[in-house]
Amino acid sequence: MLPIKLTSAVLATALTLVPATRASADTRDFLAGAVLGGVAGALIQKEVRKQKLAREEQQRLRSRAAAPQTYTSAPRRAAPKKTYRTSIPATPEGREIQSSLAYFGFNAGHIDGRIGPATRRAISEYQSYMGYDETGTLTSFQQKLLTSSYLRAEAAGDTTLGTIASLPDGTKGLLKLYREDLASGATQQRNLTPAPSSAPLTGAIDL
Repeated sequence: MLPIKLTSAVLATALTLVPATRASADTRDFLAGAVLGGVAGALIQKEVRKQKLAREEQQRLRSRAAAPQTYTSAPRRAAPKKTYRTSIPATPEGREIQSSLAYFGFNAGHIDGRIGPATRRAISEYQSYMGYDETGTLTSFQQKLLTSSYLRAEAAGDTTLGTIASLPDGTKGLLKLYREDLASGATQQRNLTPAPSSAPLTGAIDL
């Protein structure tokens, strides 16, 4: 629109300056040229605006590409805790060791035949009481003494109760007592209570 208005103003000025005869002769050509010039100017201005918009759009795209990308992600769920079953095998031997430890007052935990941490601690306590190195692992002799003492005490029944009552350490004391028997070669169950004699006393007791 600006070039058209400017052209009209120029045309009006020109008409006032040129002679009337010349103006009348050239008016038609001049007006045609002015109209064409105005149309061309409008087209040029439209193209300029189009290019300007295209440049602004390109600039916007470049700015967006250069900007750091930020992403929001959903919070991660905590991974479920995995539970693993113990790999320690259950054995009859392990159950016998645990039962023997429990009988003599050494807490081996649940008697399941698996020699785990609780059983190792009980073994260490047994070794400490007996004066052995606290390794948590039984030697062949230590295991034999432990399990055979348990079987011997169980087999003696009520007699064992009387023996336990006479020992300062109670049930644990059986272990040291039976170890002494092993060392001396004794194979019979001790009986600390003398059996009553059916023979009449003659003044001398044969021990």
